[in-house]
Amino acid sequence: MNADRIKEIIESVGTAGVPEILSIKKAEMTGPRLGVFASSFNPPTTAHVELIKRATRNFSLDQVMALAGKANADKTAYECPLEDRIAMLELTFAEQPRISIGLSSHAFYVDILEALERQYPDQTDLHFIVGLDTFERVLDFEDQYSNRFYRTFKGRGEALSFLFSKSNFIVAGRSGAGLEKVELLMSREKAVPSDRVKYLDFPGDLGDLSATEVRRRRREGCPIQGLVPAAVQNYIEEHAIYAN
Repeated sequence: MNADRIKEIIESVGTAGVPEILSIKKAEMTGPRLGVFASSFNPPTTAHVELIKRATRNFSLDQVMALAGKANADKTAYECPLEDRIAMLELTFAEQPRISIGLSSHAFYVDILEALERQYPDQTDLHFIVGLDTFERVLDFEDQYSNRFYRTFKGRGEALSFLFSKSNFIVAGRSGAGLEKVELLMSREKAVPSDRVKYLDFPGDLGDLSATEVRRRRREGCPIQGLVPAAVQNYIEEHAIYAN
């Protein structure tokens, strides 16, 4: 998709109204078990690719949506424009027939869920793919977010019951420590059925290949080979992204 078309899609997505997801790339291979990996993709990394691959294999997902967001729950500015992050997403998954790319108007999973329900059949078996830190934010023990959802809930407990009654969460944690942390979090939150949370063990060395590390290396003039797909590395270098 060319840059003008990406910009047009971004401008057409509003962040205040009914939650919506616009399609940027459609999966060629579909099925009822849908994985959704929502991230800022700032930039897309080899760890992102590997996480999607492992979640797809370990939990028999038929298709996965890589979902960028126009809004973010906690962040208002990025070092890289959304247009470039979407362009890099397209380069990352161009040859992946099971992977679609979408753009979400809203940041929160309860809102994303509503948008997905309007796009996919009732029998869709939805799995959100998240990291451990994101899962803890979803549980929102301090109730920082429930008054910001599009739908009105009577606090975080009702919001969590709604979310987990309609979706599963695949939670990726680093080898050796992640499962214990997930179990601890689950023991604190009775509104979430245990069978709705699946644990995915993720090697620590892959977890170190983060977008934060890519940005740090670029600022310091260090190589990023191996941290991002080759096509993304070329894009970053050609457009001088994260260099300042």
